[in-house]
Amino acid sequence: MEITTLSSDVRPTCAAIVCAYNEEKTLANLLDNLLASPYLDEIIVVNDGSTDQTAAILDHYAWKTEIQAVHLPGNHGKGYALAEGISRARSEALLFIDADLQNWHCGYELDLLRPLLQDQADMVIGYPIEGSDLFEPVDPLGLLHWISGERAVWRRDALPLVELIRDSRFGVETHINLHYRQSRQRVQFVRLNNLKHPIKLQKSSLLPALRGYAQEGAEILQTCGYWTRKMVRGWVENW
Repeated sequence: MEITTLSSDVRPTCAAIVCAYNEEKTLANLLDNLLASPYLDEIIVVNDGSTDQTAAILDHYAWKTEIQAVHLPGNHGKGYALAEGISRARSEALLFIDADLQNWHCGYELDLLRPLLQDQADMVIGYPIEGSDLFEPVDPLGLLHWISGERAVWRRDALPLVELIRDSRFGVETHINLHYRQSRQRVQFVRLNNLKHPIKLQKSSLLPALRGYAQEGAEILQTCGYWTRKMVRGWVENW
């Protein structure tokens, strides 16, 4: 039976973890939407050394007991910020939500949680439609969906990843993917229709965007190298 809503007496406790670095343009709207959600018990926002008004926006929400703001001294990267969020969460289910989403609503939370609650997946990856269409001609197989930041996992499965992902920066999603695949855990994708997630080319000028893509690609390749070496060591030890 498909779950179309969740009541507080049957759903697990759920935390949203938001990693933010210089997201003053979208953070307040995202937080307002998360606060209006009937499915969240915790909202953990990790400010990864932002230099814009991100910290001031979080201070504005300081009176909201549902929000736990974590201010990191300096920019440590998305992997470190996500590890901090996971380690502080107390809920059974965790939602990872990017801070630059433009029109998030609680229906997306249900889309992500539903396969977990129906025991169809151990991790759910949601991919936005709007904002990713620029890559469709060069990614007909949807491989870029694997690096989407919108995810639902069980806290018990995420806790062992904390130290692994802490230094991974933009390789964090790849680390998580390969860990789940190696552990033979089930991964399911869901479409988050009409969700707007701007790409780097839409957030900055050409050269900074290209530098950002190059850095992200290098960090993903570094993560792949880690798992390749780990796999080879396993083969050698079992030879």
